[in-house]
Amino acid sequence: MATSTRQARKDAERLRQDLCGTYDNWFRSLFSNSVVVDNLPLELPKRYLLKTLYEQGRIGYDKQTHLFLPCTGVGVDAYGLPTAYNLDGYNGLVLHRKVDEVDILRINDTASGLMPFVDLQINKIVEFDITIRQNLDAIKTMTIAEVADRATLLSMANIAESRQIGATIAFVNKSANLGNNIATQPTGAQFLVDKLQQARAEVIDEVLQYLGTSVANTEKRERVQTAEVNASQGLAVDCISVMIDTFNHDAEIAGLDLRLRANTSLMKDRATAEQEVKK
Repeated sequence: MATSTRQARKDAERLRQDLCGTYDNWFRSLFSNSVVVDNLPLELPKRYLLKTLYEQGRIGYDKQTHLFLPCTGVGVDAYGLPTAYNLDGYNGLVLHRKVDEVDILRINDTASGLMPFVDLQINKIVEFDITIRQNLDAIKTMTIAEVADRATLLSMANIAESRQIGATIAFVNKSANLGNNIATQPTGAQFLVDKLQQARAEVIDEVLQYLGTSVANTEKRERVQTAEVNASQGLAVDCISVMIDTFNHDAEIAGLDLRLRANTSLMKDRATAEQEVKK
């Protein structure tokens, strides 16, 4: 239990940072396993390729050095397209190439990375997590304890830390009558965890759809649930298809053997269902 606003703020910031990092690792792992890279060159690490595509939405292939590097467009022509590209290596290597000297492999037509959208959703999910913790804390102990001075506050904080976190909130009140019982006040908190968890699940589903992973809303009645699941799965299929089709098209135009192939359970189930229909 924090005994000062500064310490409480530090604890909250640390919790928020840990939660953001946990969700970021989770969604990155899902994306990395959502596709299989066929004909991957030996010198090109799969994790590096997918990390670059996830964060930047494209990767440049330099025809002179045969390196796959993060790239940025330079200049603009009459059609609004870059007239050149800068390719940057993690070791400080910087290459400036004309358009015909580099091939750009994208995961969508706007060459937009997945990370910005996922980060926005992670912030929402973390807000729900923190609010759920606060609501649980509020309804877990519906009283606020008052103490007469700072020394008593510190003593009570030590006692509270030995119990479940957030059991009691204590503050200094010099007029409190400690000769009898510790004064208490009801917080009036309402139980909102169920609604918060449902909203949180919906935000997570949005991310899973964006990454092309199957989702299911189990809180709805069967008829409504079936319609919503079919719609969400259709969106998930479209999202992963955009990534794969765009990347493979660019690779084919560039004359590269590199290809992406779906590896999600949703796409495997659909492929199995299509084979059963053909039999």
